[in-house]
Amino acid sequence: MNFWWKAGLCVFLAASLTACGGGGGGGRTASKPRIRFVNASPDSTALTYSIDGSVEASAIPYLGLSDKFKDKDPDSYDLSVREDAGSEDLDAVVGSFSNEKEYLITTVGLEAYGAEPVKRARIVSPEIDLTVPNGTKSRIYVLHGFLRATGFDTPNIDLRNPGDNPQYKVENIDFGSIGTLTIDASTQTFVARRTGTESVYATQTFTFDAGGIYLAIVGGIEGGSAPLDPKITFIKIN
Repeated sequence: MNFWWKAGLCVFLAASLTACGGGGGGGRTASKPRIRFVNASPDSTALTYSIDGSVEASAIPYLGLSDKFKDKDPDSYDLSVREDAGSEDLDAVVGSFSNEKEYLITTVGLEAYGAEPVKRARIVSPEIDLTVPNGTKSRIYVLHGFLRATGFDTPNIDLRNPGDNPQYKVENIDFGSIGTLTIDASTQTFVARRTGTESVYATQTFTFDAGGIYLAIVGGIEGGSAPLDPKITFIKIN
């Protein structure tokens, strides 16, 4: 009896674990790395991304994302990006992806960078977390893709509510990097400011859903006219 009781318990536990692992709930349900492609290069047209020489995503416009997250095996890969109709890579780097993590494979910077190679188009691959925020919260990943005008260095930026006493703020974000904010789901106005100053580059009001995860692209070129004007673009990614 003792043997059969133990065997039955093992079968029950195995079935329970299988059932728990297969759901599509709000957390990180995939054990493999997941990636998604983003175009935050203001003077680009549609972009094509390749991994180890094979096309993974194409026709991604400025301020656009690929349609969904893709699973990859945990490993290091050769990542490259080019214009859809182009034959030369704008950038190529090695990226490493780990299990149970999500990444945004992103192009920032300029294709036509002129005499300022520090502003050239490049691939960055920041890690994010798709675990759904608790309760009535929203999470914002702030991507710094904004460029100052020709001849001026691009500073670090803050994303915050206007005024001297903001309810929410994330500060000192490097170009090509991501900052994170967790806020109450609500309608909020945010400004992108030069860190340590009151210089505002862009302003945007947006309504955030409970449990929503958003990418906020701070993009454009200082003094640029649409579609290259400085702006904050919020995109829901879960």
